[in-house]
Amino acid sequence: MRFTVTIQLNQSEIPKDRSRVFLSLIKFWLEKENLELFHKLYGSKATIRKDFTYSLFLGDCKFKREIIEIPDKQAFLNLSSYDLGLGIHIYNALLKGKGHIYSYKDLSMCIRDIQLQKEKLISTDVAFFQTMSPCVVREHHEETNRDWFYSLSEEKGRKLFLQNVQIQVVETLPEAREDAQEMEIEVFKNKEVKVKHYGIEVLANICELEIKAKPYILDYLYKAGIGSLKSTGFGMLKVR
Repeated sequence: MRFTVTIQLNQSEIPKDRSRVFLSLIKFWLEKENLELFHKLYGSKATIRKDFTYSLFLGDCKFKREIIEIPDKQAFLNLSSYDLGLGIHIYNALLKGKGHIYSYKDLSMCIRDIQLQKEKLISTDVAFFQTMSPCVVREHHEETNRDWFYSLSEEKGRKLFLQNVQIQVVETLPEAREDAQEMEIEVFKNKEVKVKHYGIEVLANICELEIKAKPYILDYLYKAGIGSLKSTGFGMLKVR
């Protein structure tokens, strides 16, 4: 399931830590619509993988030191979910918020429109994707509880990215364990970017990907997003 949400802002400046802002909007309306699902996803003991992703289009915006300047005061939230039921719940939650104002500090956001988008059918063993939001390669060190982030321009980053994606696939699709090991990922036109995310700068990648895998795995990645932090505004893909 894939849809686009048009959001009107009360001012032309938003925090550079934009993922925190727009995820709070999703969580606010989801909590009002389905408290049980909200706690399942975001409660203190929640550990399940969230098989949805989103990206932001901010029009003719300008990135400054601590803010993003959006002259037309409008943002477009593109959301995709592999889990149809979850996608419907999020869609309904945001639909109920249509026309109402949600405030994040001094920023007010009002959902003006929601449009379903047609999904592409993937029926071959190879697909070409373009990132709609930067994808993240993260390595978590249990002993220090610290995260390290890598570029897809580096061999180590590409190797770790493939491993992370294989784990992601198998956690949601246990039956794909053998097929996931056959997956191949090629990276093209990579551009490294630093994104402010919950107070820290995250190294991320805007690129094109050629992925070879079974069609059902490609379909999953297309709908659920790819890589680390994908349910917080990273790793959304579109078929080229």
